[in-house]
Amino acid sequence: MLQKPISRKELFFQSWCPRPNTGLFWKDLIFLLFIVFLQTTVAPSLLGSLGHLDFLTPWLVITFIRQRAPQACLMAVAGGLLLETRLAVPAGLYICAYLIVCTLLVQVRPALSWRYRTPWLFCYAAATLWLIVFEGFVIHFLKSSSPLSQWEFLLQSILRILVAISLGMALSRKWMKLDAEEPVPQ
Repeated sequence: MLQKPISRKELFFQSWCPRPNTGLFWKDLIFLLFIVFLQTTVAPSLLGSLGHLDFLTPWLVITFIRQRAPQACLMAVAGGLLLETRLAVPAGLYICAYLIVCTLLVQVRPALSWRYRTPWLFCYAAATLWLIVFEGFVIHFLKSSSPLSQWEFLLQSILRILVAISLGMALSRKWMKLDAEEPVPQ
């Protein structure tokens, strides 16, 4: 059975469909900028006070697993800088948090089998939880009251973790097949 050839228009839309780890660093940066725009501008305007959702962390977790260490670290710094320019946080908060996640994932990724859901699920949950704890720790020292005691912060954090896990699992499902290639660079 013959397959219909892909038209130029379809090929263009396939190549510019936002996804992590395209293989081209400049295209990954453009998509990273798009994700940060969605996270910091579109989501808060649509969802109000629950609009602080985390789209960037699962995106970067896939990058940390799929890219070589230097490119993964550059993407961590770029993602942290993009978030810090849009949010009123202390300098280096997201850069430090994402570099820690990047370093840990680069070190443990050869030891895990990425064809199963469990490593992906754990990495998304742990990375998002780490960012929430790191933000809460820094905010606790900048303000007199602890944000961890507020119900709104707790509900927002749970929603943030669930959205990050859901988005990450949807983005990484093509590597969770038994016959898929191992996504870790050798």
